[in-house]
Amino acid sequence: MRLTIIRDDNVVIVDGRALSVDLSGLPDSLHAVQWDGQAGHVEFNDGTPNEKLEDISAWQSVVDAWEAVRQVEDAPPSEATLEEARAAKLAEIAKAHDAALAGLVALSNPAPTVVAVEAALLAVSDPEGLDYARQRLAEQQRDLAAAVMAVGAVEDVRAVEVGFLV
Repeated sequence: MRLTIIRDDNVVIVDGRALSVDLSGLPDSLHAVQWDGQAGHVEFNDGTPNEKLEDISAWQSVVDAWEAVRQVEDAPPSEATLEEARAAKLAEIAKAHDAALAGLVALSNPAPTVVAVEAALLAVSDPEGLDYARQRLAEQQRDLAAAVMAVGAVEDVRAVEVGFLV
């Protein structure tokens, strides 16, 4: 096993994989530990000469902490709860609504400033048309949200297709 410990950065690298590990319990004078699998050294930041390492048993607790972080990072993601799935889908609906409104108002360039200017121009030139489009999008957003809230399983929430017709 190759090992690098960099105290000030809270980084531990085992066989090329770097992970953030709390190293605040190590001495302040420690800069780094380097181990190539057979030999290594300890580096200090206070002028103390490097120390040779002939084994890494003294650093096993750091390797164990790295392993604990690795297991958490590599664990499969936990299944979302129904509430989390609904919240994610409602956020997706809101984002799609905003994108549809921006696209309606400023077809060529949906940048926020262009949308604001085009919306103001449309409000002056065709206020009924703008209101109608806003109402249609709001209705679709309500219908999609109602569909999300009506289902009782995560997979059913994820199956709700988000799209807006203008």
